[in-house]
Amino acid sequence: MGRTLDALDLVLVGGGHAHVQVLRRLAVAPLPHARVTLVLDRPEAVYSGMVPGFAAGEYAMHELEIDVAALARHAGAALVLAPATRVDAAQRRIEVGGREPLRYDLASLDVGASLRGLELPGVREHALPTRPIRAFVDRLEAQLAASLRATSRARVAVVGGGAAGVELAFCLEARLRGAGRRPEVALIDASPDPLAGLPAALRRRARVEAKRRGVTLLGGRAATRVEADAVWLGDEQRAADIVVWATGAAPWPWLRESPLPLDAQGFVRVRPTLQVVGYDDLYAVGDCASLDGAPWVPKAGVHAVREGPPLERNLRAGVAGVCGESNASRAPAPYRPQGDFLALLNLGDGRALGAKWGMAVGGRAIRRLKDHVDRGFVQRFRVAPAAPHA
Repeated sequence: MGRTLDALDLVLVGGGHAHVQVLRRLAVAPLPHARVTLVLDRPEAVYSGMVPGFAAGEYAMHELEIDVAALARHAGAALVLAPATRVDAAQRRIEVGGREPLRYDLASLDVGASLRGLELPGVREHALPTRPIRAFVDRLEAQLAASLRATSRARVAVVGGGAAGVELAFCLEARLRGAGRRPEVALIDASPDPLAGLPAALRRRARVEAKRRGVTLLGGRAATRVEADAVWLGDEQRAADIVVWATGAAPWPWLRESPLPLDAQGFVRVRPTLQVVGYDDLYAVGDCASLDGAPWVPKAGVHAVREGPPLERNLRAGVAGVCGESNASRAPAPYRPQGDFLALLNLGDGRALGAKWGMAVGGRAIRRLKDHVDRGFVQRFRVAPAAPHA
């Protein structure tokens, strides 16, 4: 039986793709029995789907950004601008930097992930890790500008053969070639096939595209060290002016060290309802979470986006349950991940590749489709500036 209270505390940690959808819905349909608090380490979020296009020079920085702080204010949520440092689910407490811990009745984590291999020599000092995304885009633009000033030849190494690495390899090649340089781009991955993370039909198209544009595919070659002008593949040194570190997701150390149920890789285990295993009052979504019973779900933005609506519904059900309004219609609903979603890869030159149902197509129409989808997603979260006081 729920308890009677004036308002319960709902704490959202992180401004990821799912949480911005929750905030947007709260602006339209507030939760009358909840005080909502949003914890952010920075006020803006960058939409990951448009980052390769930014690397290609197709988007300005402001086109990628979602002002999550403004969205929170629009939703009537209190804002805490500080990094979360620990979650104690047993005590229902979230620790944040520089202030008292936040107590919650319900909470949700949407904080993304870090990258594998950041501890290798020289990676943090000389490479460009693709996460956190905002730091990546800021540093990438600076390095591209320096590279374009320095030489007519630009040597780029992209470490990581997932969709993000593949897109960035093609988009950086297009950006540098369009600026009159002679790019030498290599896509490096420890697996034998550096395109193994793509659907088979898309992989074949990407391989043809790489050969046509001179993008070197180096499979079975683990990057072991990064220097100011080179990346080491075991005992082999490969010259590189820019090294993009786009390896697979790794859990944030502070989450891994929190007393939470974790999978073998250190991600937070959640049930199909997106509730953390063993804790009905704590949810986790996006790359920080691992869905029990669906280990095949990749750390991809498409799943984080699709988790937004069921998360919002289940948080409402949770609030109703705590307030004693629980009934069958308000029971948490499961999130059912889609195995065969539309995969879209930006090629950086006005074209894109798309794959679904085992088939792949490419061209400018596919790029226009991707642009429409991406711009549409970001536009949903634009908040009009407040009118000035008279």
